[in-house]
Amino acid sequence: MSRFERLLLHASIALSAASGIIYVVMRDLVPRSDPYSVLGHPWQPHVLAAHVLVAPFFVFALGLIAREHILERVRNGRTPSGRRSGVVTILLALPMIVSGYGVQVVTSPFLRRGLGIAHLASGLAFALLYGVHLLRASRRRQPGKGWQREPGDRLSA
Repeated sequence: MSRFERLLLHASIALSAASGIIYVVMRDLVPRSDPYSVLGHPWQPHVLAAHVLVAPFFVFALGLIAREHILERVRNGRTPSGRRSGVVTILLALPMIVSGYGVQVVTSPFLRRGLGIAHLASGLAFALLYGVHLLRASRRRQPGKGWQREPGDRLSA
């Protein structure tokens, strides 16, 4: 994975996760100053807009690394200690992405609530497992920990 791909992926995941968590906190945990307002915080719509605008960069970054970093490593069986965390993380990305787009277009309150809960749960699980995946990868890269560079790996820090 190139430096640009790594930076784009890490930044888009961090910004998506942060804006999503801040939005949920503002929506559900901040007490409303006006009992007739639907907003928990005046910045709530802006944080949601930021989340919706940053998320496509995450989807793009995931697609950018899909062939070389994800599919090729699963197919070749490289990096077995990180493969499980990576595969589970990617499997969580699918419902997170689908529910994120669905919650924007579904009009039924029941379906919208269900998609919102699915998006929150899969998003939190994705962010946590992505962190685990990064930790496992960084441990493999440390000298003496058994990590070996494979031919064709592009490791640019």
